[in-house]
Amino acid sequence: MHLARTPGAAPQLRHVDFVCQPVRSEDGDVIGIFIQGTDVTDRLLAESAVVESEAKFRTFAQAMPNQVWSADRHGALDWFNDKVYAFSGKPSGKLDGLAWHATLHPDDLPHALDRWRQAIDTGGTYECEFRIRRADGFYRWHLSRALPIRDAAGGIVRWVGSNTDIEDQKSAARALERLNKTLEQQVAESHADRDRMWRLSTDVMLVADFDANIVAINPAWTELLGWEASALVGRSFMDLVHPDDRIETLAEVGDLSAGRRTYKFINRYRCRDGHYVVLSWTAVPDARFIHAVGRDITADREAADALRRTELALQQSQKMETIGKLTGGVAHDFNNLLQVISGNLQLLAADVAGNARAERRLGNALGGVQRGAKLASQLLAFGRRQPLEPKTIRIGRLIGGMEDMLRRSLGEAIEIETLVSGGLWNTLVDPTQVENAILNLAINARDAMDGTGKLTLEAGNAFLDDAYARQHAEVAPGQYVMLAVTDTGCGMTPDVLAQAYEPFFSTKPEGKGTGLGLSMVYGFVKQSGGHIKIYSEPGMGTTVKLYLPRSHDREETGPVLETTLVEGGRETILVAEDDDQVRATVVETLSELGYRVLKASDAASALAIVESGMSIDLLFTDVVMPGPLRSPELARRARERLPGLAVLFTSGYTENSIVHGGRLDAGVDL
Repeated sequence: MHLARTPGAAPQLRHVDFVCQPVRSEDGDVIGIFIQGTDVTDRLLAESAVVESEAKFRTFAQAMPNQVWSADRHGALDWFNDKVYAFSGKPSGKLDGLAWHATLHPDDLPHALDRWRQAIDTGGTYECEFRIRRADGFYRWHLSRALPIRDAAGGIVRWVGSNTDIEDQKSAARALERLNKTLEQQVAESHADRDRMWRLSTDVMLVADFDANIVAINPAWTELLGWEASALVGRSFMDLVHPDDRIETLAEVGDLSAGRRTYKFINRYRCRDGHYVVLSWTAVPDARFIHAVGRDITADREAADALRRTELALQQSQKMETIGKLTGGVAHDFNNLLQVISGNLQLLAADVAGNARAERRLGNALGGVQRGAKLASQLLAFGRRQPLEPKTIRIGRLIGGMEDMLRRSLGEAIEIETLVSGGLWNTLVDPTQVENAILNLAINARDAMDGTGKLTLEAGNAFLDDAYARQHAEVAPGQYVMLAVTDTGCGMTPDVLAQAYEPFFSTKPEGKGTGLGLSMVYGFVKQSGGHIKIYSEPGMGTTVKLYLPRSHDREETGPVLETTLVEGGRETILVAEDDDQVRATVVETLSELGYRVLKASDAASALAIVESGMSIDLLFTDVVMPGPLRSPELARRARERLPGLAVLFTSGYTENSIVHGGRLDAGVDL
């Protein structure tokens, strides 16, 4: 059930679960009902954020080459990507935990389930090899690996796993074992058969002594790494191992020298063209040599790295979404308080006119209100709750118009350079918010440069491709207009960079900043359907790049608005506002300006006044009020009754009533 807050509080719907129990007398008769309500709003909001993150994960998982699956925190499997269904031949959506277990080889199932239970009990990584039945009835070996996804408190909320086909590696290992056994036992076997296996294998095969000198390699080395046998035989294979992997490789050679076998040892080998591939080795020693088979797992490793990046992106997305919802609600309450304070201060100004000391104090108070209003605006921007008024603009023209203001704001000691590419595309954004974003970034840059340095503003066309989007899960590939702000300041450490977007995080001294500048820019860019990226190193300066979606429409040019004094008038204004203090302040302010003012505490009462036949020139209504009648519906029905009626919406927090997709509905004045 939805309930409003108590009278006098800010209008906000809350979700409440009710439990009703009868109250009985000593005789057993029902004499009343006991009702207990529990506020579940925060839980529902958190569940909504998780659902959104789940959708992003599943979209990414569908694009991966591996089989991907997930389970709830208790270990119950509940989702599989299309690769699982394609391999097993099961109808899409028809797999659950029990059906999935039925696809495992009966001999492997007990071990797989035992390892899974251990992972659930300990919260550690799950890793197990087992055979999975293919759609044609044949089984193939897979390596299954799953990681726990944890919330901010460290608790496990989900499991995400993948299955990698290792049948070929298993086959190669079995082939190597057979070959080694043949060599050890000196069993007479056809030289042609051995040569065929050696020549036709797609995995690299190696025979080397215990000093790491290569005795023989198969032709796969040439196919995969580009090396001919003549270039490697007699040479140490350590020359090809990546420098960062050499210590571990030498330790593994020592184990082989001691008679121990190697299974799934991973290192990187240099190809002839200079790049590296990742190989997984299986090796067996005999009395004189090491016999090894290496499988190329570069693609598997890249997929695993991408999965880990996605997990981190999901966690960060959940965190930022939760903070955004909190800041939006705080800004709503804060705006209502500021309205009451600001309105009464302005009314008081007329009462103390001519009293210099009182006027000075009022001016200081109003200045504080303005700073509070800016803070509330930044909170709404970060929470992506501000109503945007996007227009098709050319960023280069907007930057050019800001140069004088930037020079005055930054001071003469900072050099400003503007670079605008030719053929710059248009973009659909709120021009005012773009200006605010540039100004915030410029002020941050000024502080980072300690008042002296160079600021560069650059605008150009950009295309974010599929590869970039795979590395940044929140980005949609496509065409963007890129706006970059670069400074020559102190730069950021990795720890600072990781927290740069978080509200109220600041490295400035106390009293030198709110910590909301970058947060506001982040929220505005995300709400506009764009992408933001920071490049920074200590001592090397910082570049902040904003990617705003390209628009194919023509640039919009609107009339220049001039600021004039408030003069008042004699028209009739109907004020609909549920907050008593806000309503009283608004009514008194408009009355002082000479208007005839009617008032209503909700939309239904306001509609009753409209339908009474009274002459009304303007409906001045809050966006969100309690009651069955919503403000947009009030405005529609009032205009039907009074076609010439003007409507002005007012709110500190619009929710979704007149704002959709982060933008004001067409024809709405707010």
